[in-house]
Amino acid sequence: MPGMPGYPGALPQFTGGDAGELLFCARDRGVTRLYRLDGAEITEVPLPTGTGVARCSVAPKAGRAALLVADAARFAEIELLDLGTGRVTPLTRHTAGSLPDVALPRSAEREFTISDGTRVHGFLIRDPDAPAGGPPLVDVHGGPHNAWAPHADSVHLYQHELVARGWTVLTLNIRGSDGYGEAFYTAALGAWGEADERDVLEPVQTLIDEGLADPGRVALTGYSYGGYLTCWLSARSQVFRAAVPGGVVTDLVSMAGTSDEGEALTGLEIGPRDRLVALSPLTHADGVRVPTLILHGDADDRCPVGQAEQWFHALRSRGVPVRLVRYPGGDHMFPLTGRPSHRADYSRRLVGWVTEHLGVDHD
Repeated sequence: MPGMPGYPGALPQFTGGDAGELLFCARDRGVTRLYRLDGAEITEVPLPTGTGVARCSVAPKAGRAALLVADAARFAEIELLDLGTGRVTPLTRHTAGSLPDVALPRSAEREFTISDGTRVHGFLIRDPDAPAGGPPLVDVHGGPHNAWAPHADSVHLYQHELVARGWTVLTLNIRGSDGYGEAFYTAALGAWGEADERDVLEPVQTLIDEGLADPGRVALTGYSYGGYLTCWLSARSQVFRAAVPGGVVTDLVSMAGTSDEGEALTGLEIGPRDRLVALSPLTHADGVRVPTLILHGDADDRCPVGQAEQWFHALRSRGVPVRLVRYPGGDHMFPLTGRPSHRADYSRRLVGWVTEHLGVDHD
């Protein structure tokens, strides 16, 4: 995990000294952990339970490393790690200091056994005092090789808002997610949508069967690859009653020629042209019935805005309720690093759309 916006971690760094130890990050079941490589031996650097590393910077001569860490109660704090003793000293307390009266939503781990025997790990976020049987939102991560973590989340604030209104949010580390081994990581290569759609649909049915979710008020969202799978699932399933895809991929053929990483991405992840057509949500657009809100950066080079425009046209021409919002100057990472007004608007529009179309008061 080299670390970049939306992907916690840090480049491998030597700790110095005669041993020539190397510190590096890797993900394990959603949590990005810190490891030492000393010769041929790899050991995990012990940190408090549930803590994940977002960034790491080593000062070899001082024998210390500065860590940016997060856990269920903290968005991101700086801690100092003594490389010799392993002692961690907190340096900041931003979350507790600036949000003393805010109760952050907590996630509970869940694991679902899919019909082919695959086990899919995820997190259920809900108010424990909320009545069962309320509306659920399924949120699909991007990548496709990213992963959800059980940490306080300062990006997907719509999750906080909906949980406060009695919703249940389900985040799943479906096939292709990082942190579950190589076979799981590569399980959706050449089979986007086909390989992982059950990893979403079957856990939703489990929550319905358990009485935790209202089958008539299931909403779906996701960004980037999550936007792709949101479009794919809304075309191939009638389970969802409201959909909000963001940063979408809908036509893999045009994506291959217009994205800044289109040729490499489609070549590595999908394969020949016939698969590009078969795995494009646009090919299956006749199946869409769900009211859809598309949110997309106007200056997105990774998933060009034409992907959103094609989906908007496909749905509108078929009489499906659809709205497209383009964020001026927004690149692919604008929900994380864009204008604060755009990031806030993204969450407000998502909450407004799903509550409006699922008959839930949002005043």
